[in-house]
Amino acid sequence: MVLLALLLAVSAMAIDEMPDFVDPRDNQVYKTVQIGHQRWFAENLRFKLKGTYCYDKNDANCWKYGRLYTWAAAMRLVDFYNTRVAKEAVKKVHDVCPNGWRVPTNKDWKNLMFYAGKMGRSDGVGISLKSKEGWDRELRIPYGSDEFGFNALPAGERHYVGMFMDAGASTQFWASNEYDAYGAYFWRLTYDSRSLEMVYEAKENAISVRCIEEKKYELREQPPPPVVVVPEVVKVKNQEISTIHIGDQVWMARNLDTEVPGSFCYMDDKGLCEKYGRLYTWAAAMNLPDEYLNKSSRDTVKRIHRGVCPVGWHIPSIYDFERLDAYLKDIDDAVGVGANLKARDVWPETENSMPGQNGWGFSALPGGYRLDLMSFVGLDSITGFWSSSEKDSISGLLWGLYADRDEFVRDSSNKVAAFPVRCVMDPPGVDEIYDSTAIFDRRDENRYKTVDIGGHRWMAENLRFAAPGSFCYEDKEIRCRSYGRLYTWSTAMRLPEDYIENPVENQQFLEHQGICPDGWHMPTHDEWMSLGQAAVNLRKGSVAAALKMRDGWNRGGAAITEASGFKAIPAGARYNDGEFAELGTSAYFWEASGGDGAGAGYWNLLNSKDEFVHAEDFERTAFSVRCVMNSVPEVKKVQKGSPAASAKTAPPAK
Repeated sequence: MVLLALLLAVSAMAIDEMPDFVDPRDNQVYKTVQIGHQRWFAENLRFKLKGTYCYDKNDANCWKYGRLYTWAAAMRLVDFYNTRVAKEAVKKVHDVCPNGWRVPTNKDWKNLMFYAGKMGRSDGVGISLKSKEGWDRELRIPYGSDEFGFNALPAGERHYVGMFMDAGASTQFWASNEYDAYGAYFWRLTYDSRSLEMVYEAKENAISVRCIEEKKYELREQPPPPVVVVPEVVKVKNQEISTIHIGDQVWMARNLDTEVPGSFCYMDDKGLCEKYGRLYTWAAAMNLPDEYLNKSSRDTVKRIHRGVCPVGWHIPSIYDFERLDAYLKDIDDAVGVGANLKARDVWPETENSMPGQNGWGFSALPGGYRLDLMSFVGLDSITGFWSSSEKDSISGLLWGLYADRDEFVRDSSNKVAAFPVRCVMDPPGVDEIYDSTAIFDRRDENRYKTVDIGGHRWMAENLRFAAPGSFCYEDKEIRCRSYGRLYTWSTAMRLPEDYIENPVENQQFLEHQGICPDGWHMPTHDEWMSLGQAAVNLRKGSVAAALKMRDGWNRGGAAITEASGFKAIPAGARYNDGEFAELGTSAYFWEASGGDGAGAGYWNLLNSKDEFVHAEDFERTAFSVRCVMNSVPEVKKVQKGSPAASAKTAPPAK
């Protein structure tokens, strides 16, 4: 694929190399690297002792990948502690790393993930940490970039039954934290994932060890400052409500504080109600009689249930919470969803958790809950939010935040317990989303917003028509709903796959319908130019700022004004090798030009740039499509110099 250097040139992050370290025990030499405040081995440990293995019992693999250690061996304990709690024994010995170094804790790994996620330029923390070579290939996942010099090799593991597995496909690194007598935590990278994941597994498995120095260093480059989200205030029946947008959802920025029977202030202190909101039994939250505390509400509570929320708002269903969780996981893998939802400078920091980030203004506070008729618990350490969904007749489902966890956890509780309520705005109806200018595509009953820009009526959403040769990002249907589909140029134009190399006369038209609905066509070069000029004429920031929509773009990019109404969303691309990339950072749109020695034309917006750039592509990449309403009579004339060699009326869509 031919791409302008201006578009894809990304300056590589300078690796903060440190001096090599010589292990005095066996004179092994290890490269080291500084990442954030921490200095890490840039190689897996090779120190030999009982309970360690070379992959496939081959010494050459120890030199290539390092040794594989059971958890007890990594903690320098006898095998007995692979099946026993080792909390007290660990305090008495130093682990397998050299003096001055140690096996990382979960918190160390989380700090690494945080820094790599905030400072990395790759599409995922896992990509940033993987070595550039040696990994099995998954077409949808980019190659490792090793941009911090961590050089994670796919060393595989030895299963406790004695089988070696997954060299080339995965690597696992022990943490010093136990899970229970039989299990401990480790951190995993796999060939088919962009993520660095915390997992727990049997201590008797043998995996890799990375050592971290018992010393902190000054940061050589600071991560970007936390984003400050200012809630938007809306009025509901003269009551002001602070709201925040997260993806396509609108949430209250504070817990509900509406006094109804079955609601309480923590410890009956009204001052705590003002700070944390009220606590509601499940029935009170649903605005149902107390009989529903031990009775199923299956025929009473609907998918969108208002409950105690104001008009236009509802108690979140379990699906609303799952959508929130999925969106935040997708948009920010530097911290857990729970850490992103927690308020800053309020939650206690523990050895297993990161500080609250409040990355989206959700401002969740640790307000505790009412356990039963008399007990209040969890102040300053726990909060949970009722959903409208039940587990059974006496239990309701909720989503919880805990001081010692970074995740947003699906949980349940007896309905008589009292938890906070966080309302979510009702989804807009069709009439609210689409006005009389919207398109109704009869082929699949999709609707699209439209906007007049520069004398042309454009789609204000990406096309979602499911034609053969089109894709959802990473093959996930939810991405098609949010970002539209990705189309190869030939699919978008409804032309043969080899048209660019072997163009045929009379196949392109001045208003070339291609994949667009009836009455609409693929935009020409001149129409894209007209769009850009109209954005310039608005005099509200750059062209790119005016064309981009506010939602979807990664934080910390160029300014966005959304002034034009075009609402370009960063849907990324699918390359001809099957790899998906650049979701959240780039938007690509096809134009109706190509062939006769020219590549397929497209236009591009980048998160970090204030530019709207034209380029050509000679591969079978898949980009987004925006359509333009037809404006010329049915019989069309070719403009001189147009890529349409012979002007005809466009054939109807097949």
